[in-house]
Amino acid sequence: MEIHWIRGADKISFNRPNTFFCIGIRGGAKSTWLETIGCHYLEKGHGILDLFGSRDGEGLSWLRSPYAEDRKILLVHGENVSVKAPCDTKAATKVSLSDFEKYDIVISASPLYLSTDDEFTCAAMLTDKIYKRLSWKRLVYYLAREAANQFYSRLKVSENQIVSKAQMTYLVREARHVGLALGLDSVRYYSIDIDIRTLSDYIILKSQGMTGLTSDLTWLYSIFEPSMIRNMPKQFFIILSRG
Repeated sequence: MEIHWIRGADKISFNRPNTFFCIGIRGGAKSTWLETIGCHYLEKGHGILDLFGSRDGEGLSWLRSPYAEDRKILLVHGENVSVKAPCDTKAATKVSLSDFEKYDIVISASPLYLSTDDEFTCAAMLTDKIYKRLSWKRLVYYLAREAANQFYSRLKVSENQIVSKAQMTYLVREARHVGLALGLDSVRYYSIDIDIRTLSDYIILKSQGMTGLTSDLTWLYSIFEPSMIRNMPKQFFIILSRG
């Protein structure tokens, strides 16, 4: 991955618990970009927690990657689900904090649950576990392929939407204190609350399609051609750092 800074400069450290917020149309390669970030964290000796993939189980693609040959992978599944796989499997209720140190890649994929409700409830359970870490030897890169689903998963274990939103904001704000890097994926900029957007260390823009940039980001049209932003090739992106 190559980044050429047009204004200012920044060197992304994959030994820091950074938050990456990637926005773009469906099919714009947002997940691929966030997976690439995950590969950089793996190369530095850190782990990955992959959640909220599509219903066809895109997170399971790690099993076909070169990392499947030399990295320890754990598949997390729901209760009353039996999984046969070339790697270790475990019910979400049995996952412990030590598993995030033991395994390089922990995958929770939709096909491994009886229903979406079950998946979201278990995902919230996994998130709660990792936020109880008081010490750690390495970072965990939390890849949420559709960030809005993190809100819905919190809603499953919260009293109402207000409490769910507050919990999610708290989780993002406190992530660095529990050694958690975040990779958040969303189709729309405003799908994610402003409190979370402003906490991002990096905002990544993929192809924006017919809607173009939101009002908060239209100043970028003074640097980039609108047509390029609407129809950006999959291998390109625009990145903004917090600085």
